[in-house]
Amino acid sequence: MDASSRSRRRSAAASLGRRDARIFIASSAIGSFGLGVAGFYLNFLYRALGLGETEIGALAAALALGGIFGALPAALLPRHLSRRGSVIVGGGVTATGLIGILSFESLGPLLASAAGLGAGGIVVASSGSALIADATSGSERSRMFGRQIALGTIAAFLAAFIAGALAAPVAAALGFAPADANTVRALIGGGGLVAALSAIPALMLAAPPVARGGHERAVRFRLLGRFLVLDAIFGFGAGSFLPFLNLFLADRFGLAFIEIGIAMGVIAVGGSLGAYLHARLVAARLGDVRGVVVVELASLPFAALAALAAGPLVAVIALAARAGLMYGASATIGAFTHASFAPSERAGAQAILHLAWAAGNAAAAGVSGLVRSALGPAGYTVNLFTLIAAYGLAAALTWVLFRAHEPRGDALAHPAPHSSP
Repeated sequence: MDASSRSRRRSAAASLGRRDARIFIASSAIGSFGLGVAGFYLNFLYRALGLGETEIGALAAALALGGIFGALPAALLPRHLSRRGSVIVGGGVTATGLIGILSFESLGPLLASAAGLGAGGIVVASSGSALIADATSGSERSRMFGRQIALGTIAAFLAAFIAGALAAPVAAALGFAPADANTVRALIGGGGLVAALSAIPALMLAAPPVARGGHERAVRFRLLGRFLVLDAIFGFGAGSFLPFLNLFLADRFGLAFIEIGIAMGVIAVGGSLGAYLHARLVAARLGDVRGVVVVELASLPFAALAALAAGPLVAVIALAARAGLMYGASATIGAFTHASFAPSERAGAQAILHLAWAAGNAAAAGVSGLVRSALGPAGYTVNLFTLIAAYGLAAALTWVLFRAHEPRGDALAHPAPHSSP
């Protein structure tokens, strides 16, 4: 085969990869909307079932622990399936977990179902993000991850706004109170049905084999270890507060469902703008690592302002600003992480890193519930300052561990010798 033929084949493969990346981003946005509606009401369903703060914290921890259980399948599936096959398998497990949450009332089965929801989610997320990384390179990769997060957060905005507005009419149609368990189940089920539609674009993905090649084992483990430290600390910070944002707005400020939906929508829009703009305006000028560290540190005063705010308007604006900065950093560091690993390593690395994040998240979620159980609404202030301390430490370590790191995962890839389903 001459050089021009090889060039045309590489160009066609790159074009197909970008098409698949865009299809997955569309599928992810649909799933984010449906699961955003469902997730909006999960904590309220648990309360309607008579569960206390400690049990709700345990269920948030189980969702995060599910990511740990799903890490090994997420790492192994790409050895046997295409990215498309892994995404579809993960989506099926996610749907099973959500059905379980809708079907059971006792704590044990609910914990198992929440874990299933988390396990399926990590398989989809790791394989889908690896697909995006495979299709892109350089600054385009950061922008593509930014688009995914931006569309996902816009979907979350619409989900939160619509979910909050649906409570009253759905309750009236069913003949129950808005906070009744039957009403909340119907709303979660509706969100789950919408999320199921994300399987349609996922089925349109191509199924090329994953390119082979990678780091030497010792180098890969050292690199993983550095990223693992960061993900565990960030996961702990996030788990201390973010799973309970809707309860924070309800308990601290007495907001109704529709008001919580608007507030969470505003916060999601802030996150979307940050994800879209960071690669273009910040990382392009400061570089990936410096750009990430600067905005992560800049987000901390806004979290403190939300913790101390006397009214909901100030808290929501501060949380929206915090989300914009952190979601922007998330898109860039996600692209940076994937670029550090070869295609054959990406899904597995992402799953293992999520394992560390989920472990930290689960631990913090459980502790967070105990703190609020002991302190009441004042516990949210402790939760937010825990997030601030963890994120500040993680930002500092990002600079220490990666300021001299040059990702070279793309250079290690070579074509797979055979096709896979």
